[in-house]
Amino acid sequence: MAMIGPVCLALWHSQPTRERFAIQRDVLHGAVARDPGKVVFLCVVTPGAPPPEDAERAASAAMITSQGAKLLGVACVIEGSGFRAAITRTVLSGMVMMIRTPSPLKLFDGVHVAEPWLAKLVGRKSLAGLAAQCERGRALLRDETAAI
Repeated sequence: MAMIGPVCLALWHSQPTRERFAIQRDVLHGAVARDPGKVVFLCVVTPGAPPPEDAERAASAAMITSQGAKLLGVACVIEGSGFRAAITRTVLSGMVMMIRTPSPLKLFDGVHVAEPWLAKLVGRKSLAGLAAQCERGRALLRDETAAI
C-alpha cells in the first residue's frame, strides 16, 4: 500500500488474505477521510497473484461502495496474459458488478494505460511517474520476499 499524490495504491503480488485486506481497507479509508473527493484508488494485481476468495471479494466491493462520492474513481489493473490473467479479469469483472458506487470504476491491463484515466479524474494533465512508482513498490516487494 502506498499513497502517490492523490492515488491510493494497492499492489497485490500474492493472494489477498483477511489481514492484508484490512491494511488495504484502513489505508484507503484514511486517505479518503483526509481528502474526501480528491483521492482515486488503484489496485494492481501482478501476474502471479491468485484471485481473492469470496470473503475478500465481498469485502472489497463493500470497501469501495462505502466510500460513495468521496472516492473519485477506481482503476483495477490486471497484469499479465494467458489463462491466469483471464481468470483474474473474470473474477474482478464479477466483483465490479457487486460494487454500487457513484464513482467510475474501470479495468485496465497496465498501469501506463490507467494513468491518463486516473489523471483526468483528479483534474490533472498527467500523473507522470505513477508507473515508475509502482515499479519501485514492486521491487521492494521482491526484495522483501527474497529476504524471508
